Amino acid sequence: MADFFIHGQKALEVLKRDVQMNTVRQGYIFEGTDGIGKKTVARKFAAMLFCTGEAKPCGTCHGCRMFQANTHPDFFVMDESPVKIDSIRKMNDELFVRPLISDRKVFIIEHADEMNTESQNAFLKSFEEPPSYAVLVLITSSVHRLLPTILSRGTKVSFQPFSMDKIEKFVSDKYSLAGARAGFIARYSAGIVGRAMEICENEEILKKRDDILKSLMELSNEKASILPVVEAMGASRRDMPADGDFYFDVIMSFFRDIAALKMGGSLINTDYESQITAFAKGIRGASARRCVDIISKTKADFCSNIKAKMKYDLWITNMLIICWEEIYGTGNRS
Repeated sequence: MADFFIHGQKALEVLKRDVQMNTVRQGYIFEGTDGIGKKTVARKFAAMLFCTGEAKPCGTCHGCRMFQANTHPDFFVMDESPVKIDSIRKMNDELFVRPLISDRKVFIIEHADEMNTESQNAFLKSFEEPPSYAVLVLITSSVHRLLPTILSRGTKVSFQPFSMDKIEKFVSDKYSLAGARAGFIARYSAGIVGRAMEICENEEILKKRDDILKSLMELSNEKASILPVVEAMGASRRDMPADGDFYFDVIMSFFRDIAALKMGGSLINTDYESQITAFAKGIRGASARRCVDIISKTKADFCSNIKAKMKYDLWITNMLIICWEEIYGTGNRS
């Protein structure tokens, strides 16, 4: 079957054309990183399928009103994580009950990649030969975890990030942010709308990011202490804070920006350009790049180790010491 590699808005246009031309497939696989818009597009697709008006979705027909009220009897969403085999079996039973008020019956499985092999095998028969009225949408951020037999039966829609310009305009229009702040959010989000919205709607995230960057700026000579950075990253507590992943990303972006400056590349932290430029004068680009690798590896090792999250302070301190020595040598530790 055909695969589409497009961003969310373009995906919606392709699906709308399928509805208009009556070429809707019965099995779709929406694949892309979390926050990129897969669930939003899946719901809008379902709304179009249930609409009986001319411009779909019209928002005023009986089907649209029931869908908007979350009471449409032919719409099913499985949002549990992980997906249990009993839920798959119940869905299989429901699949073969004819629609009540619509020509279609739509099923969305939001965490399809969290079905184990047994659950996927139980689902496979329904995905291979669904009844003519059924449309099934699998949503996944790890498409490689789906069985090849499932992948071969569905039309894959791979959601791609938006351009930085589009994200920056979206942030500016929706949240009244402009200039370097909007530029940072666009670049940090990597073109993912959901990630940009999360940053904009959580002032605490932006404050913590500022605290981490300002503490890093203080490491401008070999006599400075890494302890303020440890504190800013929430490592004064032993277990990992809720935003620990974000902390890793912030400190990684700092050293990534230093490396980019040395190579004439663009910055992520555009609102700290002057401070990062000043800091970078005494640092070799190769050292900054190695720091990025150190932080990236630490994050990957740490996040895959459940026990490590109870020793967050030790991991962060050790990571910063290694980066410190990479920049200033092993003769000065603070």
